[in-house]
Amino acid sequence: MRSEINSRPVRWADRTLTVLKAARLEACEKELAGLGGCGLFDQETTDMDAERLFEQSWYAGEEKEAHLHTIEEMRVKVLSQFPAEMGLLSPEEYELVVKAALFGGEMPIFDGNDLIPARSLIRRMWCRARPERGHWIAMPRQLCAAALMMLASEELKSVREIASDITETVDNTLYLVGMMPAEIVIKDMAFRLQGSMAADRPDLYSRMLKASFETVISPEGQLMLVHAGLAEPRSLPGSGIGLNPGLSRESMEDLYSSLMDLEDPLYDRMLSLIQDVIRPETSAEDAVEDLILLAKQGAPVEEMRQVLGEKIICLPTKEMLSALQALHDRIPRWFSLKMERVQ
Repeated sequence: MRSEINSRPVRWADRTLTVLKAARLEACEKELAGLGGCGLFDQETTDMDAERLFEQSWYAGEEKEAHLHTIEEMRVKVLSQFPAEMGLLSPEEYELVVKAALFGGEMPIFDGNDLIPARSLIRRMWCRARPERGHWIAMPRQLCAAALMMLASEELKSVREIASDITETVDNTLYLVGMMPAEIVIKDMAFRLQGSMAADRPDLYSRMLKASFETVISPEGQLMLVHAGLAEPRSLPGSGIGLNPGLSRESMEDLYSSLMDLEDPLYDRMLSLIQDVIRPETSAEDAVEDLILLAKQGAPVEEMRQVLGEKIICLPTKEMLSALQALHDRIPRWFSLKMERVQ
């Protein structure tokens, strides 16, 4: 995924996770609508289509030396790394691949949240878009068959367990500090996947992280993983517990558990106060999450009051304002660093 950085000032009400998610889904929907055309494994696909498919793929940002591509070359590359890559799909991509394989290769995207992983599968050249049918994707039968055969593989299960554990750890770390270097995670993956079918594939490790998380490039040219609710990556972090490669997994788990002990009562209190007066276009859970993430980014309490007021159908009560002040004062802040470029 790509984090879009806006150079103009944006009001805090437009920096909530709810607004950011909606903008990302809208951009993805527009992109998918213009993708059409044959896929890598379609019979009618020829070398005339090779550069178009390549430029739409993850490979375009990974290839070190530019050259003209052929369909046969790209088919061999995709098929040869299919087992390792299936083990390193994002959780959302993996779920879509299993569904597509079980449905015989073609399926509609009913849930808007599936648009982003669907786009990533197209970037892997595993699927193609079917915009003429709406939100549909098509997966070639040979890849469906390969995926179904692999589902019973113990080696795939082992790699998936490691990938899922790493994804959860990164999720928790990003919630703690907002942003962290991808290099730390890639090194951890390389160590934990030694001897597996996904060993020595830093390109696929990086691809999994880009498919799973928002990313930016630091001023030093370093790939950074970003929490989805971080509206201005330029404002965050250059140092902090999440960026310390010497911090053990157990220590990170303890820190996350301690943070939940602090935040859960604040979350529950606000949720109980607004759940009966929330506007119909949102949910009380999303509203509280938006407020907590704004607090982590240092939003002024007055701006948080405005956001709260836009989420409910009445004026905020004294109890709500008290709970909001507690969120503002007690939620730990993320760290700060100026960022420049977008990945």
